[in-house]
Amino acid sequence: MNALLRPTLSTLLVLLFTLILVFLGLFAEVFESETPEVDLAQIYANPAPLNELQRLKTLRITNKQGSFLLENTHSEGNLEGPWQMIEPQALKVKGDVVSRILDSLNAIRVRNLHRLEPINVTSYSLDNPTLTLNFINDKSKSFEIKVGLINPIDNSAYLGLSSQNQIYQIDPLEMTLESYDLAQLVESRVLALNTDSLMSLEIYSSNGLELKLLKKDDQWVDQNGTVLSGNKIKNFFTRLEDLKSFSILNNLTTDQQQYMEEAMANPTYTLKLISGQGVRSYMISEMRNGIPSMSLPKNNFLALSSEDKKSFVLLDLDQARTFTTKSSELK
Repeated sequence: MNALLRPTLSTLLVLLFTLILVFLGLFAEVFESETPEVDLAQIYANPAPLNELQRLKTLRITNKQGSFLLENTHSEGNLEGPWQMIEPQALKVKGDVVSRILDSLNAIRVRNLHRLEPINVTSYSLDNPTLTLNFINDKSKSFEIKVGLINPIDNSAYLGLSSQNQIYQIDPLEMTLESYDLAQLVESRVLALNTDSLMSLEIYSSNGLELKLLKKDDQWVDQNGTVLSGNKIKNFFTRLEDLKSFSILNNLTTDQQQYMEEAMANPTYTLKLISGQGVRSYMISEMRNGIPSMSLPKNNFLALSSEDKKSFVLLDLDQARTFTTKSSELK
């Protein structure tokens, strides 16, 4: 009889487990505190630092087509620019490109969040992104945005930001920047001028300085301090802005690249634009015998390059008249 009433080990363990559950229940009841509400709207809010990107100095776009460096010529960094492409070609950026990029970032919709850890970085292709945007704002603060894997099955993309420690699964950007090429970013016009921020302009020939314009008290003067006609100066700047390329040189052979670099080593004209952002220089050379082993619609033309002499655009020869302007013509 005593053996029957003696509790087994399993019974004791069940009783002990029951007592623990009761104790934990009472503890939770006594020390219960409200669980803070999770703000889902905040978690899934647009992560792009849009407030920091309203005034910009430069933007570099890197995608499968290459790397494109854009510079804002506006002295205060206003998005309307105008914007000048610095690399790989010296060309004016289309007027709405940068504002459309910001609009596209503004429309980001987050679907899900993932930890920023090596396995996810690799899985979502953020170590080999389809698109990278590098912004530098007017305070010289830099921001990097990467778009990795674009999943056609559920029509989503994965986004990483240099200022965030998470990976965002988003709807694909409205602007398909991952496939944008040179033609979609630039105009045929070569120069983006902002005369409000321009402080000085200089044109040199093989004989030396040919034209120097200086802004003084909202007026333009020549190298001798002579005040120039406002309308004539305006027309001159318009002619500069109207310079158009009829061809862009890409994929040059080693011999062709060397030929162009040699042609630019002793340019026919050098144009210097001095503003609050610094100095931009362009070399312009007359090409009267074409380019070796290259089929072009004309043999006589101008070739324009920035200082690095790594990329070239071609202009009609009759546009050389803009670079031969004398200060006497602007009085």
